[in-house]
Amino acid sequence: MELQHSISLKPYNTLSLDVKAAYFVRVNCIADLRAARQFCQDKHCPWLLLGGGSNLVLTQDFDGLVMFMAMDQVFWPAEKSLDRISKNFIVSVQAGYEWDLLVEESIMRGASGLENLSLIPGQVGAAPIQNIGAYGVELKHCLGGVQVFDFDTGEEFELSSADCEFGYRDSVFKRHQCWIITQVRLLLSRDTEPKVSYGIIEDTITSQLGKPAISASPQQVRDAVIHIRRSKLPDPKKIPNVGSFFKNPMVSNGQKQALAQQWPGLVTYAVDPKKHKLAAGWLIDQLGWKGFRQGEVGVHEYQALVLVCSGSATGKEVLDLAKRIKADVAVKFGVTLEIEPRLFDNRGEFYL
Repeated sequence: MELQHSISLKPYNTLSLDVKAAYFVRVNCIADLRAARQFCQDKHCPWLLLGGGSNLVLTQDFDGLVMFMAMDQVFWPAEKSLDRISKNFIVSVQAGYEWDLLVEESIMRGASGLENLSLIPGQVGAAPIQNIGAYGVELKHCLGGVQVFDFDTGEEFELSSADCEFGYRDSVFKRHQCWIITQVRLLLSRDTEPKVSYGIIEDTITSQLGKPAISASPQQVRDAVIHIRRSKLPDPKKIPNVGSFFKNPMVSNGQKQALAQQWPGLVTYAVDPKKHKLAAGWLIDQLGWKGFRQGEVGVHEYQALVLVCSGSATGKEVLDLAKRIKADVAVKFGVTLEIEPRLFDNRGEFYL
C-alpha cells in the first residue's frame, strides 16, 4: 500500500470540489484493503472509499484515509466454454472498472442486458449501491451477486441479488456502509430482444431507425440511450455535476390526484396500484429554478434536476442551493425531495 499525504480530491469527484484528504491510497487488491484497514485502526481515523466520484458531495477536507478503488479486471467467459444451447452467461467484474466501458464491451461481445444503462458515470462497484437504473431497466434485473469486504471485521463474503435488498436507488449497502464491494457478477444474455417499452426510448429508436423499436439491436438501443442522455444531461468533464441531484418522490394515489387538480400538467409514473412517482425535475422546473445561478453554483439551463458548479465552488454552496430548492418544493407542492448523492464532511457521511 503506497500511502500519500494531503492529496486534493478535485480529480476524484465529478463536482470538481477541491477538498483535501489527510491520507490517500489506491486500492489495487484485497491486500491493499487489509493494509488500509490496519492503518485506520492504528491511527483511529475515519475512511472513505472513492470510485468514479459521480454520486457524492464533499463539503470539507477529510480528516482520515481516502481510498481510490483501482481493482479493474474483467473476467469474460472463454468463447469455447459458452453453452451453445443456453442464451445466458456470466461475467465477473472488479469494482474499479468503468461502468460504461463494461456496457460497451458487453455489446461488442454479443451480450445484451446492460444497453439501457449506457453512459451512466462511475465504476462498477458503485452500481449495486444505488441499484442504478434508467429507461425501464435496473441493475437488479441482471445482477447475479457481489463479493464484499467488510472493512470493520476484515471478512470477505458473497451476497446474492436477493441479499442486496434492492429498492428504488437503494440497497443493503446504504445500511452497511462498512461493506465494500470488490467484485460484481452479472447475468447477461445473447437474446437480443430489446427493452424498449419506456416511452422516450421507443420514440427515439423509432425516429432514428424509421421502423418499430422492438426490432432494434442492443447497439441501436445503446445509441438511443446515449443520444437521450447527452441531450438531457451535461458532461461532468465539461460542466461539473453529479447527474440527477434529487430522487423522484413517491406519493399515494390520493396525493397524486390532489396535486394533479392543482397542477394539471403534473408528470407522474405509476409504481403500483397505490403509489406514483412524481417527476422531481418537473416540480423544480415549475418553480422557475431551471437556469438559476448563484455565485459559483446553479441549476442546469436544460435540466432542472441537475445542479452544476464552477471549478471553484464549494460543497457548502452546492448544499445551500439544494436546501433552498427542497424548501421551495415542500412549500409549493407539499412534497419532500430527497437528495440522491451521498454527503460527506470531514469525518464521514451525513444526512439532511
